[in-house]
Amino acid sequence: MTRTTLSFLVLLFALASGLAPALVDPPAAAGPELVILTWQDYLSPAVIQAFETESGARVRQVYFETDDARDQALSETEGAGYDLLLVDGTALTVYRKRGWISPLAPAAVPNRRFLDPRWAAAYPESQDAAVPYLWGTMGIAYRRDLVGRDLDSWMDLLRPAPPLRGRLLMVADHFDLFAVALKALGFSMNTIDGAQIQAAADLLRAQRPAVRRYGALAIDARSELLTGQVAAAVTYNGDAAALRRRNDQVVYVIPREGGALWLDYLAIAAQGVHPALAAAFLDFINRPEVAARNAADLSYATANLAAERLLPAKITQDPLIYPDAATLARCESYTRLPAAAIGARQQAYAALVHGD
Repeated sequence: MTRTTLSFLVLLFALASGLAPALVDPPAAAGPELVILTWQDYLSPAVIQAFETESGARVRQVYFETDDARDQALSETEGAGYDLLLVDGTALTVYRKRGWISPLAPAAVPNRRFLDPRWAAAYPESQDAAVPYLWGTMGIAYRRDLVGRDLDSWMDLLRPAPPLRGRLLMVADHFDLFAVALKALGFSMNTIDGAQIQAAADLLRAQRPAVRRYGALAIDARSELLTGQVAAAVTYNGDAAALRRRNDQVVYVIPREGGALWLDYLAIAAQGVHPALAAAFLDFINRPEVAARNAADLSYATANLAAERLLPAKITQDPLIYPDAATLARCESYTRLPAAAIGARQQAYAALVHGD
């Protein structure tokens, strides 16, 4: 899948950062390979190509579809096989304890000085372990022309009207799926209360016959939201923005019960083969002009404050990408749950999604 960038943004950031296509031909000779474990469509191809040209290295991305799949991939290799890891804030402590993340010396990534202090301090355990990357929200993307009305509640998905039945896509992640039901019921998405989790499981189980599938929402022309096979989906704001550019009937909303506010990090893998190259990539991607190009291409908000100041108002004033204070106040940040609570959710999720 590819993300389409508005032509004026391509020109703006190409001129500002030297990332114009004519200047980013592939390296003439094969160099070291930097392996990044990440989401698909989560690094700008132009930025990757520019780094390869400047460093002489090759970048290979290995994709995961859910946080659970990422954890499983790392467990299977005991953290080996990757140089950089895309990690959410709640996983940092566990990853460090398992020896999957290398400590990050302050001098290793000088361009960290451009980060927004609020994101740099969001998860204290990240200070010497990872670099904030992108942030955003989880909400509902839907086709207004197919639904026929505005959606404003998680219950619109969990107790769907006939036009939505069989045309729902729900996220395939144990935490985020339960977060939807918990928020709909008025509970914290971070609750460890067994009765509340059971109530959420019951609600999700009753919804299951109306769900087309559990998974990630594609953002290319084959996306089910664009073809009309799906009328509404749980997804993330940047993906919704990419789909909106393809069809102006795509709407993204943070339900009135509140949404989720997430922050992703890039961390150097402790078992990686090229730690110095990984640090060089982190420094490169935090050059303000590069971080701005990356954020513009991906339609996500950057954690780099200097980069944010380079973005045009069309992006920074887009409430889908940069929600206002009132919307953010309705969003809840992720916290790390006790192992027993995580296990309970995973078990309930497996029974719901993979059970008969």
